[in-house]
Amino acid sequence: MAKILYACSRRPFDADTTARLASVCKALKPDNLKTDLQTTVRCDGGVAYACTDASDALNERGLSVLLGALYEKDACSWEVPESPLPDGSYALFRTSPDMAEAATDPAGSRTIWYFMDEEQFVASTSQRAIVMFLGSFEFDANVIPWMLSTGSLGPERSWDRRLRRIQPACSVILDRASWRLRDGARTPVVFEPADLTKAAYAASISAALDETIGTMRSLDWSDWVLPLSGGYDSRGILCLLKHRIGIPPEFRTITWGLEASLHQRGNDARVARDVARAVGVRHEYLTTDLSQEPVQDILSRFIACAEGRTDHLAGYADGMDIWRRLHDDRIRGIIRGDEGFGWVEVTSELGTRLSVEGALCSDFENLKHVPELLGLPPQEYPPFLRRSPGESLESWRDKLYHAYRIPTVLAALSDAKLSYVEQITPLLARRILEVIRRLPDGLRTEKNLYKEVVRRIGPSVPYATRGANADPRDILESPRVTDVIRSGLNDADARSILPPEIIQQALGGIAPASAGDTRAALAKRVKRAIAQRLPRFAKDLMRATVVKPTVGGNTLAFRAYVIIRMARLLADDSHRLRV
Repeated sequence: MAKILYACSRRPFDADTTARLASVCKALKPDNLKTDLQTTVRCDGGVAYACTDASDALNERGLSVLLGALYEKDACSWEVPESPLPDGSYALFRTSPDMAEAATDPAGSRTIWYFMDEEQFVASTSQRAIVMFLGSFEFDANVIPWMLSTGSLGPERSWDRRLRRIQPACSVILDRASWRLRDGARTPVVFEPADLTKAAYAASISAALDETIGTMRSLDWSDWVLPLSGGYDSRGILCLLKHRIGIPPEFRTITWGLEASLHQRGNDARVARDVARAVGVRHEYLTTDLSQEPVQDILSRFIACAEGRTDHLAGYADGMDIWRRLHDDRIRGIIRGDEGFGWVEVTSELGTRLSVEGALCSDFENLKHVPELLGLPPQEYPPFLRRSPGESLESWRDKLYHAYRIPTVLAALSDAKLSYVEQITPLLARRILEVIRRLPDGLRTEKNLYKEVVRRIGPSVPYATRGANADPRDILESPRVTDVIRSGLNDADARSILPPEIIQQALGGIAPASAGDTRAALAKRVKRAIAQRLPRFAKDLMRATVVKPTVGGNTLAFRAYVIIRMARLLADDSHRLRV
């Protein structure tokens, strides 16, 4: 696991700071890890930082620290404040006698939040860590609409109203003498197609992929695994590794999902196994069936590890046991296939927002009343995410993907895994993102150009047509799960966090699984199958002309449950170091 907290004070930190930082790191350890974790703590005058179990992912130069990996051929001066931000997957904190700077990587793959008052500047990849260090918590009700409509915290918000988020490829700089904070590096997400032939575009993306993968040659492959799916992204990494540096003998891949998925034709699980065999690498399948642990423990662990940033429970319903096993097996990290090559075909602005999991409460028939009920202004995108005049729907779609979905949705899923292992996301390297943002819309839609590149270098194994994990609705309709959610929503103090109207709506929408009712279960399967096969333009047309979409009752109830549980967890965190 590797999460980091960095602090800069106007006065030298006291003698207790080292112990406080170590306690913060200890409190972030997942409850299913039994072994002690190594913690790095540094405290020198008015600068201090602490990192949990980072090992070789922690790069230190003086009092500057980089957590993650770099995709640079040559050594760079990453430690110097205001120097160009390097290419890589990282969270970066740079210190000099005059300045302190916190910076995100080109994709924002590791989110950084920060706090500042008259005495201290505190930044971290963990909101919980900041709250513990400060010893106080101030709940931000502005996250409620975003969590209910998207299952995430939205593009800018934190659970604590005092915390701010640094956007991708950006930094904030503290002038230590005047104690003023200003914006540092800023790289806006802009799609501006170049005037090239398709062959030239393909050559540029192939060169960027080769160059990035080539920088991974020095990894100790006995410490790293590649999660392999049946799609294009991880298959592309595997084939590029084989093409660029060769497959080391100790290299291995893993896939996870339901036990039954391994036996289904066209399933991610089965296709990934076939790809591994075709390429000639070791492969292991890990199951994510709902754990037999108490559901309360499963949900609490998931919420704590992801810090309530996502409602994507299905892949973690095993109680995070996959990640515990990898940690116990001394796996240092995973190489993820997160990417931004282009998103699905869209035909409307509403369909675009829904496609990136960025829809607003006003987009849903059963949520349009939420902001007003909370006494908040209408929910809307910040200026940097809004569609610009003349911007094509496809360019706006991919801007939302790069500037919202990657640093908000995908980074939240990374947060859960980073509680156990490190992570590298080479397909999000800056040199690759820069090429993608110069492609015309047609070569980005459905990742068309990238798919062509992968098909040329990959084995002739068909691509998956089905996912390996459980349908999230099946998990949330399980009686074991609904009982816990219902109990949580009925807790005596739940109404101090959410208005009673929202709690009652959430409780009233909880529907039990229909597994015992053969006709109901069959009808549900048929309805889902039809929805999956409808062309996207037909779905968008129905949403625009027939009826607004709605957030499913069980999904809404789980999102409300996450809000309640996370508010309580952070309130507990604020007192944790006082005990």
